[in-house]
Amino acid sequence: MRNGLLCAGLALLYGCSHAQPPTTPPARHDVHFVCDQGETLSVRFFPQQGVAVLVRHGDTIELQQQPSGSGFIYSNGPNTIRGKGSALRVEIGRMRAIECEAKK
Repeated sequence: MRNGLLCAGLALLYGCSHAQPPTTPPARHDVHFVCDQGETLSVRFFPQQGVAVLVRHGDTIELQQQPSGSGFIYSNGPNTIRGKGSALRVEIGRMRAIECEAKK
């Protein structure tokens, strides 16, 4: 009887230890880009908060996720990033837009 309970308990523990955890999106996802004129920048995406942080020349700009029909858009008003696939378009104030591609 005792061996039977021990075996049942071990089987239960073994089964629980191999259960797959629920799939959750990563808390942060960093993507590095190569842009016009050889410039590099990165974007830190925080999907659970609907926030992205643009890192360019050591400066950071926090952007809020916006509705998009396709791809993604993050903006804080004067600064916007738009992306689809590996392409990224960076709009900072009234500067000319910067076209980028994700590093592979």
